[in-house]
Amino acid sequence: MLGLVLLRFFAREVNARASFFLLLVVTATPLLAVGATLMTVDPLSVFFWTLAMLAGWRAIRDDATTRDWLWVGLWTGLGFLSKYTALFQWLSWGVLFALWPPARKQLRRPGPYLALLVCALCAVPVLVWNAQHDWITIQHVAADNAGLGKPWHPTLKYFFEFLGGEFGVLNPVFFVAAWIAAMCFSRRRPRDLRLVYFFSMGAPLFLVYLLFTLHSRVQLNWIAPSVLPLFCLMVVYWDVGWQTGGRPLRVWLVTGLTLGLAIAVLLHDTDLVGKFSGQPLPPDKDPLRRVRAWAETARLVGEARKTLLAEGKPVFIIGAHYGITSQIAFHLPEAKAAIEQVPLVYSSSTGRPENQFYFWPGYRERKGENAIFVQELNLHDPEPGPPPARLLEEFTSANSLGIFEACYRGRVMRHVQLFACRDLR
Repeated sequence: MLGLVLLRFFAREVNARASFFLLLVVTATPLLAVGATLMTVDPLSVFFWTLAMLAGWRAIRDDATTRDWLWVGLWTGLGFLSKYTALFQWLSWGVLFALWPPARKQLRRPGPYLALLVCALCAVPVLVWNAQHDWITIQHVAADNAGLGKPWHPTLKYFFEFLGGEFGVLNPVFFVAAWIAAMCFSRRRPRDLRLVYFFSMGAPLFLVYLLFTLHSRVQLNWIAPSVLPLFCLMVVYWDVGWQTGGRPLRVWLVTGLTLGLAIAVLLHDTDLVGKFSGQPLPPDKDPLRRVRAWAETARLVGEARKTLLAEGKPVFIIGAHYGITSQIAFHLPEAKAAIEQVPLVYSSSTGRPENQFYFWPGYRERKGENAIFVQELNLHDPEPGPPPARLLEEFTSANSLGIFEACYRGRVMRHVQLFACRDLR
């Protein structure tokens, strides 16, 4: 869907060749390839950010209508409902108005302010829910994710870690080409509005997070909405060189596409490494390790639960992490069957909200029942550990059942330690 929209937009505003190569570049970018496969909030965030950007292109033209701005507000609002990152797009608009004076005439019209109003209306459900729950997601984003509650000790460690990571996941060739375009686009005379616009829609978000690495670690996917605008900038910028017959550009493009497509294919099926080389990737080097062997993990937990059921009491399952909890709930047949009645799988209880499971029905009402507690151990050094102190407070006893290996095609993908917890207090 998004690819088709970009294809039509670029064919109209640049040329058909540029639109075709833009889609190839997007396909050959590892971060975008993974994002198009895994269902997280990032694909929705990128989708609505891009739609707001394309609607905004119409909104800043001389013949712009109020309707164009209303679409900008709606897409930005839906982006905010997907992920708070969408608010940075208003910073992008501020940068555009600063860099392109002719666009400022729109500030004397009702359009931009109506767009803000529409976006604010979309944010009402989030604000109301947070007001009812002590602004917990604001605290989670600011303190838990961004680390704003920690003292600041300036460091370049995260800066270079972030740049190195983005260099890889955005395809080294395209990463360099995009930032050359971002640093050099203003030299074009007369200035091209397309270059200014795409720079404004992508670079501010990336630069904000780049600067934030001086404070805390920044996850590589946080800048995802900025990637398509920066790649649009890159394609428009280098398209001029392509037209003038720049052979080096063709070599770099072929190199980037070859490298990126090969990586994208391997990211979708890392077993191909073993087929071609005769030696599969070690589990700790396998990018797909986190999504593999969950059916086997659920089977191991299910067998332990059946053994504990023989004692005559109902048995439920507790995951030490929300990821373990959700995966077992999905892969264990009896957990799926019970989902519409009384849940069988729960996340470990905590004193404060750490994930969405905090707001779901917990297991406190299952007093007197037994449980299987599941925690994942270090892959290389799976040393058994004691049960969490909170678990010992909740149950009469919690005894380790041992460490179990969850394998995928003969390779150990994870070690899990299981505990038999008896008599919920």
